[in-house]
Amino acid sequence: MNLVEDSGIVRALVSAFLIALLIGWTLVRLKPWIGKVARERDDHLAVQASHAGDTIRLGGLAVLAGMLGGAALLSGRSSGGYTLLFLATLVPVFSAGLFEDLGYMVSARKRFLAALVSALVAVSLLGLWVQRGDLVGLDQLMGFAPAGIVVTVLLAAIFCHAVNLIDGMNGLAATVTVVAGLGLGDIAAQAGTLQIAVLAHLLAAAAAGFFLVNWPGGRLFLGDAGAYSIGHVLVWLGISLIALRPEVSVPSVILVLFYPFADTLHTVLRRWFAGKQITAPDRMHLHQKVRRFLELVWIGRGRRHVSNPLTTVAMLPVLVAPVAAGVWSWNRPPWQGWLALAASAAAFTALHPLVVALARRLRKGSCPEGKRPLSPATR
Repeated sequence: MNLVEDSGIVRALVSAFLIALLIGWTLVRLKPWIGKVARERDDHLAVQASHAGDTIRLGGLAVLAGMLGGAALLSGRSSGGYTLLFLATLVPVFSAGLFEDLGYMVSARKRFLAALVSALVAVSLLGLWVQRGDLVGLDQLMGFAPAGIVVTVLLAAIFCHAVNLIDGMNGLAATVTVVAGLGLGDIAAQAGTLQIAVLAHLLAAAAAGFFLVNWPGGRLFLGDAGAYSIGHVLVWLGISLIALRPEVSVPSVILVLFYPFADTLHTVLRRWFAGKQITAPDRMHLHQKVRRFLELVWIGRGRRHVSNPLTTVAMLPVLVAPVAAGVWSWNRPPWQGWLALAASAAAFTALHPLVVALARRLRKGSCPEGKRPLSPATR
């Protein structure tokens, strides 16, 4: 199934891109008016912030509008039953995120609860959950329906939160969305699930339109509504693939969704082993360490408007490689996917101390006056 050969689908993809781009730029132009409606947040003052200045957090509206617009153009080609039910599951998590973006301070716990509700609604409306693990022990656990549903719902909600954690580095969340959407779309097309393939590509196209507003200047962020909703869409497209197509291996889907999962799991374990509160914000995510590396050995301090967007460029191999492995292994024996996942996890873990060590070493001989090494407070 080659989507590019279908002119109707191509028009829908181009429309999704243009709608997201147009709405994104419109939101930027309406910033003074939006400021009168939304409450002040001062996100750039947060300890985990990687950007400078107050930025509109309504980019998710542009992405979802682009995706919906593209889907509407194709509505006459099928009943669209799966798509309509799928989009309905977004309502709880999108609503909670939107209130937070407008400054009405919905706590992280309540947003996570909303993600759980959206996941439960997805199980109920779609009738889908992960019923296998493609690994001894996991197959037995996930094959028991109550356990399979609980694990599916929890992982889906966690992924929504994970995508939210990477929104703030210009272009990073958009790039992850584009790459993961293309990966899931390619697997779905090869597996013969047209609606999933089209939805995944529409999401990627809309995220690409948003990217042009978000990178390099960071004029617009996804916000909680966008990040949580995109996380929900990506993870449930992956869950749907696993549930509907037994030839799609579980580890291949995890690889496509690798970076948000890996970043969150590493963060939780790091804070837990350090005896810190696992929900407390800090600046020790891999993308933040890469940004500090660029500042220490090349760009210099006080130029975050340069180091922030360049971080996404530097992170591209880390973002793309696991997705490529997932697409490669989608219908291969599961052990090959698990091996690729283990290798990706090992590389991701090793990059953390490696980036810090290289920053310290290269700084000694080549860092201009005024730069300082990574410390626990700035990593």
